Amino acid sequence: MTEFESIVIDKQYLFSLLKEMIKINSILGQESNLAHFLFDEIKKLGMHVELEEVSQNRENIYAEYNFHSKGKTLTLNGHLDTVDICTGWSTDPFQPTEKSGKLYGLGSVDMKGGLACQLAAVKALIESDLNLQGTIHFTAVVDEEGYGTGAKKMLGNSNFGKGATEGIVISEPCFGHSPDNGLPLGMTGKVLYKITVIGKSAHAFTPEKGVNAVTDASRILAAMDIIGENPSIKKFPLPIEEDFGQGSFCVLKIEGGYKTYSVVVPEHCNFELNRLTVPGETKESVKEDFNQFIKQMQLKSNVSIEVIPPFYLPYKIAKDHPLFKSLEESFISIFKKEPYTTYSKMITDANTFMGEGNIPTVIFGPRGGNLHAAGEFVEIDSLVPAATVFAQLFINFQKN
Repeated sequence: MTEFESIVIDKQYLFSLLKEMIKINSILGQESNLAHFLFDEIKKLGMHVELEEVSQNRENIYAEYNFHSKGKTLTLNGHLDTVDICTGWSTDPFQPTEKSGKLYGLGSVDMKGGLACQLAAVKALIESDLNLQGTIHFTAVVDEEGYGTGAKKMLGNSNFGKGATEGIVISEPCFGHSPDNGLPLGMTGKVLYKITVIGKSAHAFTPEKGVNAVTDASRILAAMDIIGENPSIKKFPLPIEEDFGQGSFCVLKIEGGYKTYSVVVPEHCNFELNRLTVPGETKESVKEDFNQFIKQMQLKSNVSIEVIPPFYLPYKIAKDHPLFKSLEESFISIFKKEPYTTYSKMITDANTFMGEGNIPTVIFGPRGGNLHAAGEFVEIDSLVPAATVFAQLFINFQKN
């Protein structure tokens, strides 16, 4: 009997656990009830488990099972929080509903389905008759859909973060079965700029006596999209990276002018700009890029630039890295085909664990749809195979 054949996923346990998790409201900021539910469930598996407060009534959960002092430590990880309920649901978001091979519910695939698969994999490994080596961690963090404070807290935990594991597997719903849902070999970073423009107040009937901060902010935003229209203004600099291509930017917010109507040249305007970054860029370099861009415009206003939270570094993992190799081998052994891979223009806690903490990190999880939208679902027939991949990955990682 092969090791793969010895791994038996308890389908009933997995499915029941997932349904109970969906029933628990863990919308961003309200993760505590789910953390305490999982704490009790994990204790039943015979794991050492603990909670760590990230902020008031928001706890990370950390668990450990040691098979043998020899071998590597692998961390299975996911996030406890979900996005808020949006309009358009035809079913109760907190009532798991089966229909046509799909299980509907808030967080069903992002990412309670992945967490349930990981715990089912841990249960299978603990109950197997294999002579396993190494240590397995299961961790679930808060605030991934927000500022990523849970992952940052875990990164600094001496028993479960940096220096405590050889690799992390996050159960984001990247199933690897199609080009648009491939296994990430890296992710872009993210910078959030806050740009403050200070002009000079004057009567709006004589605007030439003032400096209009709203107008100058508009000039900055307009110039960012200029392609050859004004040769004296260089286009906003977006580096190109061989695997990711070019990053992107998007204005998220702009505020300026009066709060109560008055005929005054506005002296203050600010806007926030989201930008995806590629490997090679740092917090310092992206700030300097924007400084130089503003400087060459020679505006009359004074412009200040801040990089504000959340900030994430980009990362890449080599395809022949032992952790990704172990994931790929596990995928092939179960699905009998190679996974699609991708370099993703998105942000997850992997940007904290690997981008900031340099802990090798890979991403894999069950398949579903309607993430961050009404009618979120997970495909039921992807759950047991995903759990089996997690279990086999732990075994393969001890060898690679």
